[in-house]
Amino acid sequence: MEAAVLFVEDNPDLRENAALVLNMEGYTVQVARDGREALDILENGFVPQLIVSDIMMPRMDGYEFFQAVREKPHLRAVPFIFLTARGSRRDVSTGRLLGADDYLVKPFDPEEFLIAVQSKLQRTAELRAQAGEDLDDARRSLVQMISHELRTPLTYVTGGLPC
Repeated sequence: MEAAVLFVEDNPDLRENAALVLNMEGYTVQVARDGREALDILENGFVPQLIVSDIMMPRMDGYEFFQAVREKPHLRAVPFIFLTARGSRRDVSTGRLLGADDYLVKPFDPEEFLIAVQSKLQRTAELRAQAGEDLDDARRSLVQMISHELRTPLTYVTGGLPC
């Protein structure tokens, strides 16, 4: 499954290692050192299928970055995972209350990290497929309704005779 992931982390070793793990699994990865740099990447046209972000970062922390991402209509549905050293119940609750799709605590197990990434991407693909099916159903219903509404006046004009 090739998908684009934006990984935002101020620790260079962790950023490189996570990018390596994701690349080895076939993901396209863009990395950023903080929320401000990540926003610049997004504003330059990169549209990820998943965002993974630290919380404690310079210039723009993860919470501010998350809110900035959610303000962009084309990015609202992109799954967002917080990956942070802030692991208290209150921190986890704050991240989830904001609307993050997952919350992982450092140090993390690479396998657990990949499972979280894969499950979020799979769920998003399922939701998109369902939305596509729902849209197709709505289109069919609309075409049938319009077709019926167009035939009704013609039937009246022709006096019920076939056109």
